[in-house]
Amino acid sequence: MSEVTTLQARYLRHLVTNAGVRAIAFEMDWTLALSVNDYVLGARDDLDAVLAKQESIWRTTEMRSVLEWLRHYNNTHADDVEVAGAEYFATGQPAYDAVEAYIAANVPDRLPELQAHYELLEPTSDNAGEHLWAHLAIKDKAPYVDAAAALERLVAAAPHGAGRDVVMHHARQIHSWYEGFSLPWADIPSYRDARAAENVRWWQRHTGARTVYWGASAHVADAPQLTITEPGQPDTTFASAGSHLEDWYGRDYVTVGFTFDRGTYVTGEGQKVDLPPASAGWFEEPLGDVRSERFVLDLDRPAPPAVREWLDAPLITRGLPEYGSESVAYGGTLRDWFDVVVHTQEVSPAHPL
Repeated sequence: MSEVTTLQARYLRHLVTNAGVRAIAFEMDWTLALSVNDYVLGARDDLDAVLAKQESIWRTTEMRSVLEWLRHYNNTHADDVEVAGAEYFATGQPAYDAVEAYIAANVPDRLPELQAHYELLEPTSDNAGEHLWAHLAIKDKAPYVDAAAALERLVAAAPHGAGRDVVMHHARQIHSWYEGFSLPWADIPSYRDARAAENVRWWQRHTGARTVYWGASAHVADAPQLTITEPGQPDTTFASAGSHLEDWYGRDYVTVGFTFDRGTYVTGEGQKVDLPPASAGWFEEPLGDVRSERFVLDLDRPAPPAVREWLDAPLITRGLPEYGSESVAYGGTLRDWFDVVVHTQEVSPAHPL
């Protein structure tokens, strides 16, 4: 959504410029984000080609402006901001190539073992969707999961050479892809968010920098019992990535939720969806009555009894936007989920490239 991305970008610029943030973990695939990082560091110039490989939510003029600003910041400052993807869902050839190159350089006698694993694991298509659907069609996925786990162990046992930390992460992502997509479909959300949190933590430790996790508000929230409804499907309950990060970092993990009252949304397939004003009982309902077009709420500040009651009431909010008002999210309270809320009254679709 254009207005939400623009506000997220504004906060990011402030945190980079004034608060020492030097690392960003996007809700983006790890291997697809490698080229994004190359762009913001000045190692490549073809931003349009970089974005063309991303999901549609990243292929927007708003996101292009974010990355151009990061590139400009890095060009004009000594301490670079780096970018990574927190997801494993499209783990592609760059991870496999990096692992193979590392084994070849540091323990070449184990290359045959690696190549035996790759006969099962290495994608046969550059299309991540084709690779996924081919894997989902396999009935017995255990050999693939075992091979991916063995691959990770092989890298872990290799000598410590240059770049080993990143290569280990490549191997973990390959393992996560096979393990995650071998689970029953209902178990994947819990696995995905747990892995995303681990990846954000790894990125923060790897860079040693203050880090921003840029993702959907439900993933960022401290929501250990996040539940999302979908018409015609059982409710899905899982611990959000943010709840794991809150457990590890405590008050050092600050959650910012970007919310809205009404507007329109365009799905990845290009379908326009109307988003009516917040329904009765949703936590955003009273925010829609505020006359300001956008505003910020610090949820940790002292508040009168009526506001405290609202903050501590069981939370219900908009769920999957492609279903309009027919999907909700709940589990916990607003005070549990966020430290700060940035609210926009009306949103419109982001502008596709």
